[in-house]
Amino acid sequence: MPKPIEIASPRLRLVALNAELAALQLEDRLAFFKALGVDPEPSWPPELMDLATMEWTRDQLAAHPGESGWYSWVYISPVMNRLLGTGGFKGAPDANGIVEIGYSMLISYREQGLATEGVVALLDWAYAHERVKSVVAHTRDDRDASHRVLEKAGFVQGETRQEPDEGFDVIAWHHTPNRQAA
Repeated sequence: MPKPIEIASPRLRLVALNAELAALQLEDRLAFFKALGVDPEPSWPPELMDLATMEWTRDQLAAHPGESGWYSWVYISPVMNRLLGTGGFKGAPDANGIVEIGYSMLISYREQGLATEGVVALLDWAYAHERVKSVVAHTRDDRDASHRVLEKAGFVQGETRQEPDEGFDVIAWHHTPNRQAA
């Protein structure tokens, strides 16, 4: 297996899933944990990382193996040797240099600033690529904790659109390289 892309923040080790890791996550969870060098996590994956998302990530990385880093990353505690959450992008930058970011933490690791730390690390990684001009995120209007993560990471709240079929509204958030984390 090729060595995955890794970045570090003060309390996290972030590992970008490559095609092999994305497949293992779906097909052999214990081998996935072993490949990452972490203890098995019975509550994996986080709630906002559903089967369809994991399958989509696997398929995208299988089709575009050179785009590892533009999809899912796992957040690892190097101290506890455990998976804490996930974050990443919904693909490489578009023609306007925009990427969309998302994230989800396991319940027991929320409200500790870890999601913000992971998002800031991913922003730094993305902006190190000349093609990236801005980053967007979309959250449900009732996700106050997610809103705080984005605000602390330097995002600015944008427009809200109604999702009548879903029963909630979605808020767009915007970040540009000149916006610093709080």
